[in-house]
Amino acid sequence: FFCGVHEDLNAWQSRKVLDASTMTNFRKRIGTEGMRLIEEVLNSQLLAEKRINTKTQIVDTTAMEKNIAYPTDSNLLDKGRKRIVSKIKKLQSLGLSVQARSFARLARKQILKIVKLGRGRKERIIAGTTELMKYAEQVIKTVPVALKAIKRKTSEKTQKVIQQIKDSLVSDTELLKKVIDQATLRLAGQKCKEKILSIHEPNVVVIAKGKRSKRYEFGSKVSLSIDNNGYILGHQEYNHNIADVNTLAPAIQDWQQTYGEYPDELAADRGYQSSNITQEQAMIRQVAIPTRGKKKHPDAKKHYFRRLQRKRNCIEPIIGHLKTDHRMNKCRYSGRIGDIMNVSWATIAWNQKKWAKDILKEKQKAA
Repeated sequence: FFCGVHEDLNAWQSRKVLDASTMTNFRKRIGTEGMRLIEEVLNSQLLAEKRINTKTQIVDTTAMEKNIAYPTDSNLLDKGRKRIVSKIKKLQSLGLSVQARSFARLARKQILKIVKLGRGRKERIIAGTTELMKYAEQVIKTVPVALKAIKRKTSEKTQKVIQQIKDSLVSDTELLKKVIDQATLRLAGQKCKEKILSIHEPNVVVIAKGKRSKRYEFGSKVSLSIDNNGYILGHQEYNHNIADVNTLAPAIQDWQQTYGEYPDELAADRGYQSSNITQEQAMIRQVAIPTRGKKKHPDAKKHYFRRLQRKRNCIEPIIGHLKTDHRMNKCRYSGRIGDIMNVSWATIAWNQKKWAKDILKEKQKAA
């Protein structure tokens, strides 16, 4: 059906097989709880076939970027202004007597002036951003008038649509005000906490993973847990730049709740090392986490420690395959729910692929 093969298997069907919105609606309907159920069913079958090993847990974190443009004050101001103007125009199309100046021509001139390279670009950026802030403030002044506009003779359905547009107009206005505030602070040379990095994805945060090629990534942080055989058996998503060591306890708790017991062995990198041993970590018999600095772990030369650290390296290529093969390099779904579902689809795809390869190997050996 998905490949376009006809029912009689002798010809290709020329008609449109599936509308793009069908899969989108399906994904929204099942939600995160539905994805959790699908993962539980698959993992229970893998456990029944003894393909996964719940005795060994290997954890690591990675950054999953959102599908947003690089955040700059000028672009955020321009996009915020455009969103508000477009909402006001929608109200006009529904018959409400609302007028607002768009500043589209003037804003475009300022954007072109900012992106142009050459001498005095810093001064042009400051001047252009200041002008864009003025345009945004002028547009914001028209919002209260748009919210008070009423259309008396209309159907209930149209009235509902108008109310939805007004609600989104309020939230967009609040976001644009925050962008103006952070741009003002930045021009004054002051730091701003809780920055808005995207208008359509306001919950995106900056994540610094210490990479040489990419210093900062804009999205969410993902904690992954795999077993000794390379199957992904747990994942957690965070919409803030949480330290690796603080993700360890939730990962162990999720493992215990899903499989009914704590793992016997745990392996992680030195980012998880802490002098305070958590209650969850104390329940594990063997923990292989290297210490920071020159002083080595007391068990660094023991067989179990070296074995688990060798196994820990297996999670790095798995993360790479999730990003390059299964679309975890960039999340195109909206909000925190979108982050969870994107990771769920990627992990399911990885486990299914590995499962199929294991079955193929068994058949080849049997032959």
